[in-house]
Amino acid sequence: MSGDFLADAEKLAAEALVSRIRDEIPLTRAMELGVDYFNGHELALRVPLGPNINDKHTAFAGSITSLGCITGWCLLTLWAEREVGACQVAIYDAHFAFKKPLRGDFTATAMLPAEEHCKTLKYAVTRRGKGKITLKIVLADADGVAVVLNGTYAVWQSPPSA
Repeated sequence: MSGDFLADAEKLAAEALVSRIRDEIPLTRAMELGVDYFNGHELALRVPLGPNINDKHTAFAGSITSLGCITGWCLLTLWAEREVGACQVAIYDAHFAFKKPLRGDFTATAMLPAEEHCKTLKYAVTRRGKGKITLKIVLADADGVAVVLNGTYAVWQSPPSA
């Protein structure tokens, strides 16, 4: 029972964040970005193929890279809000491996790294005000994984609101 409540609360937090960025980042609205699931450790965001299609009738590379980067950003934003407080997150370095085309609706799934890496990031952000961490994000459709992103993100404390 309590596990279901926590899972529901985590997903609601992810949905609230996605709703906020759909208002702030028009591209995410045009992509029809949505939450597939979030359990506090792993986040999957989804988009339909239709608004993200290219001239080959597969997923547009710009949509693929955007969804990958946004998914990592969202996961770390949710983590930071829970573990550190208000923070800014930005992609610092990204490497994509395109293995095959995405031919249908697709998801990007990001998982927090091992606990010791998260503890190191938390220490860096709380003690020095900033830190970096690398995430592996997989993008897949019904036919399986098509793209892998290894992205390093910078996380830093937000200045207090005036």
